[in-house]
Amino acid sequence: MTFNEGKQIQNKGSLEQNAGNRVQCKQCQNTTLVLDVLSSEYVCSTCGCVSNEKIYNNELAYFEKGEYNDKSRLGMPESLTVSHKGLSTLIGLNDTDVRGKVLDPVQKETIQRLRTWNNRSQLSDSISRNLDKALKYLNNFGDKLYLSPAVMENAAYIYRKAAIRKLAKGRSTISLVAASIYAACREISIPKTISDIAYVCNIPSKEIMSHYKLILKELSLNIPVIQGIDYVTLISNRLRLTEKTKREALRIFSLVQHSRISIGKNPRAFAGAIIYIASQDCNEFLRQVEVCQVADISTVSLRKRCKEIKTILDNQLSNAD
Repeated sequence: MTFNEGKQIQNKGSLEQNAGNRVQCKQCQNTTLVLDVLSSEYVCSTCGCVSNEKIYNNELAYFEKGEYNDKSRLGMPESLTVSHKGLSTLIGLNDTDVRGKVLDPVQKETIQRLRTWNNRSQLSDSISRNLDKALKYLNNFGDKLYLSPAVMENAAYIYRKAAIRKLAKGRSTISLVAASIYAACREISIPKTISDIAYVCNIPSKEIMSHYKLILKELSLNIPVIQGIDYVTLISNRLRLTEKTKREALRIFSLVQHSRISIGKNPRAFAGAIIYIASQDCNEFLRQVEVCQVADISTVSLRKRCKEIKTILDNQLSNAD
């Protein structure tokens, strides 16, 4: 960048101020300075001396021709799913220099020592160490559950709040992570069951539920109730039903959703019964055991809900006649 392309600054923010409160170059005492907007440095227009002070101003950022739509930056984006939120320094694991040449043994040992101390400096307290461990579990479980980035960010936010409240102290980290994932799914209305999360995390469902209740109590989360239609769609997809059966299940749900039989009942049992009845009507005969395994309910609950739903449907038909 030439001096003419820069922005001349007189008597403003540079190197040194004299008694008259005027900006001067340290070398030649010239008061006409040029601002290099690429490097955010002041340069003397007479002797070319560069200031050792940099001016950081977002308004000075500009792009070359053709680069305005490509405002790429170095580094990973900020994310709550990383213990340092993506704002810390990371030393790569590749023992090569900038040209791709393998480092000699002495340099490798030096880089490994720097890498170790860098990791230790980032995990200086117990909360940071717990977050680093927990968020690794969270990312691993989230990949296995095929969760979206929005759910992962929400789960990480919930766990961070729990860690700040010291809820992780003396409790299982995996269980608290699983409870945070379940709470995040419930908060965004993602129909994931506790059994799904328990299977991936390899812990009992009761343990997840106990930590989930703890999170709700201590963090005062406002968790919406998952609607039955969400479970109807979820169970239908897992059973790989035909579109005809899915539409019939949704039609039956619309007929019985205003009745009071679903109040206080397990929504998975209610959805499973609707799907079972729809499969019978569409000649896609499912076994009760198949529906119960996918919906995570007992056959007794399925039969009771089927009987109640059939009673509602029969009453509606008789009233229509």
